[in-house]
Amino acid sequence: MAEPFDLGKAFGAKQEHMLTGLGLMPSFTDHPTSKGDATEGQWITVLQEFLPRRYGVGRVFAIDSRGGQSQQIDLAIYDQQYSPLFFEQEGLRFVPVESIYAVFEVKPTLNKAYVEYARTKIASVRSLHRTTVPIRHAGGEYPAQDPASKPIIGGILATDSEWTDLSSAAARDAILAGDAAESLDFAIAVRHSAAERVQGELHFAPTGQHLIWFAVQLFQRLAKIGTVLALDLDAYAIPIRSGQDIAVSDDIGPA
Repeated sequence: MAEPFDLGKAFGAKQEHMLTGLGLMPSFTDHPTSKGDATEGQWITVLQEFLPRRYGVGRVFAIDSRGGQSQQIDLAIYDQQYSPLFFEQEGLRFVPVESIYAVFEVKPTLNKAYVEYARTKIASVRSLHRTTVPIRHAGGEYPAQDPASKPIIGGILATDSEWTDLSSAAARDAILAGDAAESLDFAIAVRHSAAERVQGELHFAPTGQHLIWFAVQLFQRLAKIGTVLALDLDAYAIPIRSGQDIAVSDDIGPA
């Protein structure tokens, strides 16, 4: 008879692998140690390895069919299975906002100023115009989905925290502040804790499980969203079909 699979041990090993990927070596205490902080590139690699291949992970600018553009996003999770429209220039990727699942700001530490800055970045994506069209299938077509049914996840990823306790009043007030466009769904300081916003309240990771808990909760959120919106390609193709000049430019992105 086969031995039972130890899920707890497997998740523990996975977290150790992820911590190593962030440059944070697992220690004998609940808090990982390192000489520095996790970088954007390390976070991107760790989440790329954890999430299914249908999800793209990387630095992006989100764009919309009206010419709107977000601020540069440190780490975005976007659809790369059904979304055909991407633009790249000199290593920068411009992704239609309809294809965006989640956006995160990466900082060395959690504090009020960085949380406020993360909210402005998140709002710059959520405020863009999202199109949607019906989806054809063998038996007819599915109606266009309401963009509100596909909320864009937002959060901040950090190594440390200036708040010793994320459940403190000061930390809660900062993380829960902001309107719907600015709100944070996740906040993690790997050496301290991780929090998820659920119906206006913060839920916290169990002690010593901050990183793997965050990753699992994030994946559950992504799975709940399902597929991204079917974007209206006609809306994006107006410059082509209207005869607008689309000659190659030296700069299609931010000034």
